[in-house]
Amino acid sequence: MILSTLCRMAASCVLLVAAPLTASQPVALTLSPLETHANNPIRLKLLLNATSNSAPAALQWTFRLPPGHDIVSIEAGKAVKEAGKTLVCNGAKCIVYGLNRTTIPNGTIAVLKIKPDQSLAGGERSVQFKYEAHGRARTRKPEIEIGDLVAVSLDGRAITVVPGRSY
Repeated sequence: MILSTLCRMAASCVLLVAAPLTASQPVALTLSPLETHANNPIRLKLLLNATSNSAPAALQWTFRLPPGHDIVSIEAGKAVKEAGKTLVCNGAKCIVYGLNRTTIPNGTIAVLKIKPDQSLAGGERSVQFKYEAHGRARTRKPEIEIGDLVAVSLDGRAITVVPGRSY
């Protein structure tokens, strides 16, 4: 009896320890590097990187743009098309979904085109803007970020999403 109880307790402990090891790894959404010249749209790719056991079936995110920048278009990337999913955006908030049992493979999820604030650009220089930091003006490239990240597995469970570097 005591031996039986100890075996059950040991088995339960092994399951509790092993459960985190089998949990899906986080999904990473990253924006491709940004480089642009005045009077040209900024073109960014949103990239998915997930292990095969944590590939999402659906995604949601919001693009966060600096003031004065406008979205020209957001198009579905190759990975979304391969999975037979649909990309729908309302302004800067986007969702990828599909009525199928397919996960989204690694690769380009969306292609974002942004019109930079023309008052911040000039000539053939790279687009830059100024911001105040502790009373001193500094110049840097615009920061475009992704936020409000959500990923869902085929069985409807939330998957942790890690934002990649923003540009």
